[in-house]
Parts: sequence; C-alpha cells; structure tokens
Amino acid sequence: MTVALPPARYDSPGKIVRFYDQMLEKLRRLPGVSAAAICNNAPFDHNEWDSSFHITGTPPDSPGKEPVSEMAIVSPDYFRALGTQILRGRDFGPADVSGHPATAVIDELAAQKFFPGTDPIGRQIDDPVTTGDSNEKPIPVTIVGIVPHTRNNAPGDKVDVRNLPMMYFSASQFAKPEQVLNPNSLVAPIKEQIATLDHDQAVTEIATMEENIGDSLASRRLTMTLLGVFAGLALALASIGLYGVMALIVTQRTRELGIRFALGANRRDVLRLVLGQGAVLVGLGLAAGLLGAFVASRALRSVLYNVASLDTAALIGALLALSLVAFVACFLPARRASLVDPIEALRME
Repeated sequence: MTVALPPARYDSPGKIVRFYDQMLEKLRRLPGVSAAAICNNAPFDHNEWDSSFHITGTPPDSPGKEPVSEMAIVSPDYFRALGTQILRGRDFGPADVSGHPATAVIDELAAQKFFPGTDPIGRQIDDPVTTGDSNEKPIPVTIVGIVPHTRNNAPGDKVDVRNLPMMYFSASQFAKPEQVLNPNSLVAPIKEQIATLDHDQAVTEIATMEENIGDSLASRRLTMTLLGVFAGLALALASIGLYGVMALIVTQRTRELGIRFALGANRRDVLRLVLGQGAVLVGLGLAAGLLGAFVASRALRSVLYNVASLDTAALIGALLALSLVAFVACFLPARRASLVDPIEALRME
C-alpha cells in the first residue's frame, strides 16, 4: 500500500522520519506480522527512479558517461520482509539515522559493474539522493552491504532492458514523504494503526506483492495463453492432416497391400511398412521445425528472462509430444491397412 504524506503537515525530514518510524513500530506489534518495512521504489510498483552518481575518490566522469543505477529508500527490515539475504557486509541498523554517516546497500550487479575486481564494502559514493542543488556539497555515502540482484520492473519495461543495478539508502537518513509497504492480509489493522498517528492520512494502491507481480505479467500471460491455444490448434490440424494423408495412402494402395498379403506378407510387415512411411514424413517435419526453432530463438532472445533462447528441455519436450501425436495419427491408418482382406482388395479391381 502507498502512504503519501502531505507536505503541508510534514514539511521537514524529521517529521517524515518520525511518522514512518512510529508507523512501523505499531505495525510490527500486530498479530501475524513478522516484518514490516517501507520502500519508495518497491518491485513491480510501476515506479521508476534511477540516477547518476560519482564514486568518491575517482576522477570526474565525462558528461553523459556517469555511472547510473536505480535507487530505492528503504527501512531496515526491508530485505527481511522480501526474503532477500545479505550476501556480504550488513543490513541497515539503528545507527543508520539522521546525524550519523550516511550508508547504502548495493546489489551484486552494482558491485560487479562499478567496482570490478575490488571490494565495494567501505567504498563511498557521492550522495545521489539529495544532490539536486548544484551548490550543495555532496554527502559521502558509505557502502555497508551487498544483496542479490532482483528484478524491479515488469518484463519488457524499457528500464528493464537496460538491466540497471540497484542501490538502497536508509529511510531514516533520506526522508521521502511517499512510501510503499506490503500489506499482505492485514489491510484493516494497518489502516487503523496509521489513523492513530494521523486520522486524515490516506492509504492508497492496496495490493500484495503477488498481485503486483501478477499485474505486471498479465499482458504476457494473455499473450502466452493465446499462443498456447493457437499452438494446440496447430497441433490438432497437423495431426488431422497427417492422419488424412496416411489414410489416403492406405486407400490408394489397398490393391498393393492385398497382393502383399496374397504373396505371404503378414499383418506385422504391413503395419511396419505403413508406419515407416509415416515416420519419414514425421522426421522431415520435425527436422524442418527444429531448424525453424533455431532461427526463431534469435528473435525470442529479447523477451526471455532467466530462460535460454535454446531451451534444451523445451525442445526435447516438443519433439516428444509431436512424435507421440504423429505416431497416433499414423498408427490408426496403418492398423486399418494391416486388417485389409486380400480377397476383398483384389476384387476392388
């Protein structure tokens, strides 16, 4: 849920920090709450905040060449609430408040991209949060921890294509009037606790993290559902077509099959003959489809996340499914061919 404090009543960082600290303290006491946290740029919340910054102690960056990262201001329990582990260093703590040295936690992508071959713990960056005023001297922010890189935007978002790293700052040091917290199933109690602090304070955009993730994937799920339906129809049409071709072949070769029976061929030989011809058609189709899959994989690469463009398991599964359907489509005409009465077949002429 989103809590946006009105600037008229919360006109100083101290008031903002005090409200959110008191709010979180009340929410942690609610039955069923294991962790409560705020964040002004939560995953899948349709917000975007990225900024350039400068690594303290390095030469000035050329205009347009500054390092860029996505930013988020969070409270100390944020990573625990999302189930994100601290890979190295530490989380934000009681000492990371206004009046103390500013701290930040970065993700492993930021560590690899901005501090290659070095330990970023203890390194400093110039404060990218409050340096909008060019006359204001940048505040050094010390990196104290590293967390895993997590997706912060819906698949296909323009910012996601850039794969920006993440930097997190303490909400007790960098006050922002609008914050987001994950309500789970405690909407009514949370609203009541917020009302005890400010009965005029509105709470909006109520949803669980699972719902936000679902909303971010809704259009793609619809697309994939439609693709699945059309793929099923294509498979059904291909099966019917293959069955029709094999049935036509059997009908056209009825006299030939009757002669084979008359000359001593058994039903197993005829079944193997017809299935073999069907297998040739199926093999050619699978080879052409596999080649098409390799070509299409290049076009699909830009819309896949954590999935290889050539997914071996998916290809093998598709080949097995198509082979099974094709076998059934070929077996029925082949079985009918093996039941041909040679006398009736010869009488057809």
